[in-house]
Amino acid sequence: AATVQEEVGLRGARTSAQMIQPDVGFALEVDISGDVPGVDSTKLTASMSNGPSILVADGSMLPNPNLKHFVIDVAKEMGMDLQLSIIARGGTDAGVMHITGSGCPSLVLGIPTRHIHSHYGILDVADLEKCVDLLIEILKRLDQKTIDSFTKI
Repeated sequence: AATVQEEVGLRGARTSAQMIQPDVGFALEVDISGDVPGVDSTKLTASMSNGPSILVADGSMLPNPNLKHFVIDVAKEMGMDLQLSIIARGGTDAGVMHITGSGCPSLVLGIPTRHIHSHYGILDVADLEKCVDLLIEILKRLDQKTIDSFTKI
């Protein structure tokens, strides 16, 4: 589902997740690119032109570990560079998806973007295309057995 009002309380994602009750959730999001002057790239590790990212933590959630490893493995099998990123503050739509119902394995796929929350954001279209390709391949591989494996302890 496409959602709105993420910046004012994850409202669209909350409503959609409650209505849909997904088995697995992916939030497609811009990731803060740390490759700009004045930004500490040790704190914001994603950078443009190095492929999509997955958030291994943000201010609203930690991704399901089994789902995270599944996505990393798919990217490796595709020969795709995948960045691991942490955003200490703020949250994403996955922050409400993962607590829907009795829990929903969720993960954020990001496109490193410079100057988010400004009048212009700059991203590498190749990173965007790779993110789309990765998501398509992930969805092709999701069967019930795979989805069930995300919640096995």
